[in-house]
Amino acid sequence: MPEATPFLEVADLVAGYRRGLPILHGVSMHVSSGEIVTVIGPNGAGKSTLIKAVAGLVIVESGSITLGERSLLGTAPDRLGAFGLSYVPQTANIFTTLSVSQNLALAARRCRSEPEARIAAMFDLFPALAERRAVRGGGLSGGQRQVLAIAMALVAEPEIILMDEPTAGLSPKASQDVLDLVRKIAGEGVSVLLVEQNARMALGVSDRAYILADGQNQMDGPAGDILDDPAVGEIYLGGRRKGAA
Repeated sequence: MPEATPFLEVADLVAGYRRGLPILHGVSMHVSSGEIVTVIGPNGAGKSTLIKAVAGLVIVESGSITLGERSLLGTAPDRLGAFGLSYVPQTANIFTTLSVSQNLALAARRCRSEPEARIAAMFDLFPALAERRAVRGGGLSGGQRQVLAIAMALVAEPEIILMDEPTAGLSPKASQDVLDLVRKIAGEGVSVLLVEQNARMALGVSDRAYILADGQNQMDGPAGDILDDPAVGEIYLGGRRKGAA
């Protein structure tokens, strides 16, 4: 089967937090429509820098980032919603002093259709949030906060969502619940670019994956193939080669 046309495409990206000191050295990757792509690699590999570059939060020195046929370079982060892109940062991704409903209402200001209808759709999609709609964000569990952050990204009707370490600090069950929601979102036709330290779990819900190390591409392919590769398992997934002492 031929590979789908890329929807988000990053080519030869050189980027970092200070000009002249790049963390990414020519990284390339793509995400097709309705696809979940996970980026894994060791600490300091440049995974979060990659997703922040797409979100317009770090300095891009060269290379290209395109969404559809439009370049994202130079686009302010608060304008990315107009391109059909939402970003879920690892931390500070909800308003802890506002209720669940108020958080969604703020995010819904960016949606193209009727905000009240979109908020109702989020409560239908995430029943656990509906049950806690009057609870302040600060009163939610870690997993519930991440679900709310994802709902806030989704309420704006994006075509692609960027997620930076959505399972960080969560229990294994909460982590799996969040990643199952990611799979559900992709089933609705929304593309997902996911950066994760919980590589094995993330690969289990992904279509394809990229491995970064030292700010460069190391390997990419179907997530199942990468998950089953014994060398990848030993180096990146905490496994051991068969027969190893």
